[in-house]
Amino acid sequence: MTARLIRAENLLWAVPILFGLIANYAAYSDVAMLYVDENYYILNFPALIGICLLVILIPFLMHSVLRDLGQRRFFASWAHIFFTCLLMATILFIYTYALPINLKWRYHVGELPAFKKWDYYNTMALGIFQLLIYIQAAYLVYGVGALARHRLEQKRLEREHYDYVIDHLDPNTNGLSGNMIA
Repeated sequence: MTARLIRAENLLWAVPILFGLIANYAAYSDVAMLYVDENYYILNFPALIGICLLVILIPFLMHSVLRDLGQRRFFASWAHIFFTCLLMATILFIYTYALPINLKWRYHVGELPAFKKWDYYNTMALGIFQLLIYIQAAYLVYGVGALARHRLEQKRLEREHYDYVIDHLDPNTNGLSGNMIA
């Protein structure tokens, strides 16, 4: 195995696949039903896995770029990986545990306990998904900031190198800076 395969950021794609497959086989239903903005969406577990993978695609690439540039901070990257994996696993387990419902139950007179329980799980899963999106956005802001700091540091080092070359190696300056007045 290469060192590139054994990286912490690989958990970002391995966890949703692993937990999604477990959820697919352990769930009460073959599909997960979401109720968002007065619409029902019916997704199978491979589609949920795909959504999770799409959500973490750019942060995964950001992890790789920051690691390759040596700008990866241990705490920030591990906190991102831990909370992302925890939230994705939680979402998949919520849909594993949620019992299937009849869509007509929403319009039933009185509250049905099964629908009330499903509605609670749906609301919790959607809230956790929003938190997952916010964490990905926060990590992207952190990553872009780290890349900008790295680029500014590179520019500063280049400027110092060129100043050194001009001051010490240019025969016309006699070792003096061009900024000095004679």
